[in-house]
Amino acid sequence: MASNLTDLSNVQGDILLNGLNKEVETFWFFTIADTRSFCQKLRQVATEEISHTQNVLDTRRNIKDFKTREGNSPSGRVPTIGANISFSFTGLKKIASVTGLQTNTGDPIFETGMKSAAVSGLQDPIKQGANGQTPDWDSDWLNKQVDGVLLVAGNSAGLIKEKLDRITALFGNSVRLAFKVDGKVRPGAEHGREHFGYMDGISQPVVGNLPNLTDEEKFVPPGQDIIPQGVILCGRPGDTNASARPAWMLDGSFLCFRKLKQNVQDWDRFLVQSSNQLGTFADQLGARLIGRWKSGCPVNLQADFDDTNIGKDVMRNNLFEFDPPGLNSQSQFTIQSGDRMVCPLGAHIRKTNPRGDQPGLGRESVNPHRILRRGIPYGPEISENPNAERGLLFACYQSNLGQGFEFIQRLWANNDRFRFGGAGVDAVMGQTNDKPNVPMQGLFPQDASRELNLPGINRFVVPRGGEYFFSPSLSALKGELSNVQGRNIHPNL
Repeated sequence: MASNLTDLSNVQGDILLNGLNKEVETFWFFTIADTRSFCQKLRQVATEEISHTQNVLDTRRNIKDFKTREGNSPSGRVPTIGANISFSFTGLKKIASVTGLQTNTGDPIFETGMKSAAVSGLQDPIKQGANGQTPDWDSDWLNKQVDGVLLVAGNSAGLIKEKLDRITALFGNSVRLAFKVDGKVRPGAEHGREHFGYMDGISQPVVGNLPNLTDEEKFVPPGQDIIPQGVILCGRPGDTNASARPAWMLDGSFLCFRKLKQNVQDWDRFLVQSSNQLGTFADQLGARLIGRWKSGCPVNLQADFDDTNIGKDVMRNNLFEFDPPGLNSQSQFTIQSGDRMVCPLGAHIRKTNPRGDQPGLGRESVNPHRILRRGIPYGPEISENPNAERGLLFACYQSNLGQGFEFIQRLWANNDRFRFGGAGVDAVMGQTNDKPNVPMQGLFPQDASRELNLPGINRFVVPRGGEYFFSPSLSALKGELSNVQGRNIHPNL
């Protein structure tokens, strides 16, 4: 029987405990040019440059001590930098060709890759003039081979460049840059918000039974879910596919990366025009589409205005359920006239985490589908350049893509009948290929059955590329992925 993790230094640092500290981040996507040389150098890179969870915890403690010493107005700050490495299935197959690594990962979605199923599975927009199964992505994602990604995060661009320079110098000519994307948190009062203006990352599950934590570090805010380690880490309790995986995958996790372009001006314009149609106001309509006001205050706790005191209060901003009295478990979603304290079924936070919506099952039925999100915004502020591209570099970790990201995307966010007909698709994350209009109910507080058409829903958040990766443990990086055999096992790779 699987046991819980006992060594935080075996798990790459971006996976657990809120991940690497990041104010700026670079995703450096690479092609393995010389597989044998790459694997021979991987052990040194993993030993000297790849961050693990204990590093993250130590850094967090150092920052806390620094703030305690310096008070509320510290002079300077603790420099932070960390790097992780992950591989696509093509990258793992290359590594297997010189190490004999077993590549039966037990995850067919990972092995197929994101691009092949982006149109048919994820319902991404279709590239016009192609074969009908090619997603309308940036050319880099369509034309360049991505064997892996180095993600480097910290609190200054200079530290990131130095870290990347050291790692790429160690790898030498064994790797080649395919392309890179850079992200950064938004400045000033927008810190912590994505480009539509909503606080991000408020509701994250907590991985239970982690070692070496103080009582303060173990604190779980009210309303947050505690999930088994195996929902995120392969081979740990809660990993429903553990028996199908080779031993080297223990303590690794699958990384889903999506570049999501946000059309902020279209979103803002839609909210103004549609709120006039519904007889409400733009911020309230936006809150009902998201499920939270911009501060993070849930509409379940305040339907009429953005209560910023609730939004910033970790003891209250997740302490709610999605109004069971308004949910008819037999067939439909109903609200009595005047009862506005119900989150629409198609709201982003309800689509992606239904909480206790499942009759007779509750949150326990949702926990196997939880993910740990590690995204960061990209692109300039609207005030700097209104016409520039901006969006979210979405990243999340799970032990099973079919139960994690893909399940949430296909069966919840994209499904206009989840949980009942009329729910609509997730206005933020949902994709419908090129379907022009999707109706949604529950957006008008006084009349739940009234529908609003969301025209061209894909125009708000548009996928521009992505891939599935595996983030191995530190022991696997230094061991099975680095143990080069005397000759190539598969010479054609």
